Amino acid sequence: MTTKIRTVRAEEFEDFMRYIERAFGHSVDFFRRFGPHIYKPTPEVCAWGYVVEENGKIVSHVGVYPLEVVTAGVPLRLGGIGGVSTAVEVRGKGYMTQLLYHAIDEMRAQGYPASWLGGDRQRYNTFGWEITKLDYKLQFSRRSLDWHHVAPTPIEEVLPWEATGQIARWMTVPMCHARRPDLETQLHRAELRVWLAEDGYAIAFGQERDHVDLIELVSTSGNEAGLIRAIIEWNHGDRATWQVSPWDEERIARVMPYVSFQTADYAGLYRINDLTSVLQAAIPALERRAAGLRDFAVALGIREHDRTQATTITACDGAVQIEAGRQTEHYVELEPVVAARLVFGGPAIPEAPQLPPGLLALLPVPIYVPPLDHV
Repeated sequence: MTTKIRTVRAEEFEDFMRYIERAFGHSVDFFRRFGPHIYKPTPEVCAWGYVVEENGKIVSHVGVYPLEVVTAGVPLRLGGIGGVSTAVEVRGKGYMTQLLYHAIDEMRAQGYPASWLGGDRQRYNTFGWEITKLDYKLQFSRRSLDWHHVAPTPIEEVLPWEATGQIARWMTVPMCHARRPDLETQLHRAELRVWLAEDGYAIAFGQERDHVDLIELVSTSGNEAGLIRAIIEWNHGDRATWQVSPWDEERIARVMPYVSFQTADYAGLYRINDLTSVLQAAIPALERRAAGLRDFAVALGIREHDRTQATTITACDGAVQIEAGRQTEHYVELEPVVAARLVFGGPAIPEAPQLPPGLLALLPVPIYVPPLDHV
């Protein structure tokens, strides 16, 4: 038996599609309909998929898909992990473990400071992915909007890809957004619906009439409530739910008077691949919190299976400096899951008492992957 790790080849794309459909038990063409921009037979896109080949046959796969997000002013390039699978007949051989560690190495080499995936927390904790801040689901009803006399704004429903120009123009307006180099293809994703207004747009997922599931909404005039009211009426429905990042504070504050119900849930797990790069990208956001903090310096080490990397964080007179390596005596070493919880705002960590209070006041780093960009 011979095995090797390699990338998917464009000429074997159809065979790869049949493999991944069978591995998940999904229908033919499910993955192309779910993610047409990340499953297509071009050399560039196929190279995002890492596979184990056993005796000339693909038997395991992990995709590393490029995501570019800006969250409350913090730009980060993420490796989106998707399509994690192993053929039923070869499970238990450790192929998935090999591929995930290989993907982590590749993300470092390709300059992805952090990573996102959707999946089972316990399974992926082993490899350093962890839940962070919970996303909000804000529910609006006819009654809650009537209470404040919200009038519907004029809208029109169009085929999603027909709205490519308008969405491209407005999608970076919110504080939390993604950059989408292949937006038109992305908008061919199955089950999307798009409405256009004079000053914005809304994207919903699914065909539910009474309860519309909005996954993205933009109103450049701040009239989100009017747009939501219009969509409820368009569908002759009663309610709409809007999934939004907790970092999107201005818009959340604006629509809260009209919310009838709110829940929170995690929408994926995050991993730190390069702590220095993550914190350097966040310096402007960190310095907005640094004013008035007592000066401190601390080195954080992330202990992984094959290495320990350290980053030094210094705050002095409101300025924040981030340096690679251990540049100060105060050193705290963390496991990858604990580091993700600390840096990105997940559940409390037992190491918190060992850290300067100023560091805890600086963190977390804002991070969010919009639902349309889940892989």
